[in-house]
Amino acid sequence: MHRLAPLAALLVLAACADSEPPDPTPADDDGVYNMIDPVTAEVTQDTAPAIGDWARTLQDEQPALAFGPAGAEPLFSLRCDDREGILINRHGLVEAGTAGMMTLILGENQHALAVNPVEGPLPMLRAAVPGNDPLLAALGDYNGRVQLAVGDGPPLVLPASPMIGEFIEACASGEIAPIAAADGGEVGNVANAAAPADDTP
Repeated sequence: MHRLAPLAALLVLAACADSEPPDPTPADDDGVYNMIDPVTAEVTQDTAPAIGDWARTLQDEQPALAFGPAGAEPLFSLRCDDREGILINRHGLVEAGTAGMMTLILGENQHALAVNPVEGPLPMLRAAVPGNDPLLAALGDYNGRVQLAVGDGPPLVLPASPMIGEFIEACASGEIAPIAAADGGEVGNVANAAAPADDTP
């Protein structure tokens, strides 16, 4: 009877060992099992800026700063108004949506602006920002890419430029000199009289 007890214990241990499933994870040469880390991919929503250049120009006999491809109509412009404010213009056929709003995005800060359509050789949407609006100081001090979204459409991404702050400051001080058209005529809401800032007297 005492001889059967050790034999029974060995049978129980053997049964437990057979019931455990084998580990399919292969081992390294040093006997340490590999640890498989989860694969993660960083998702970025960075949008490349539009192709073009910033240039001084003239709109409705007022100084303006326009952005667009060389030799083509502008995509975006800032224009001085008569009250030391700024007119923000989105050029081209762009649907404003039912709300008639334009959103200016400076980093994480979004500024909603009411827009009005402007007729001309090149249609555009315009938002008027008064000279005492904090948005002008924020736009002038901002050093990153500026995004402009109209309605539900994709944003227009504009490259950073020190000319933006310089132009806003000059409009506010009233010390900006107008640019004459090359042929001495009047330039409408197109940027065919564009000129680099350093060529302006």
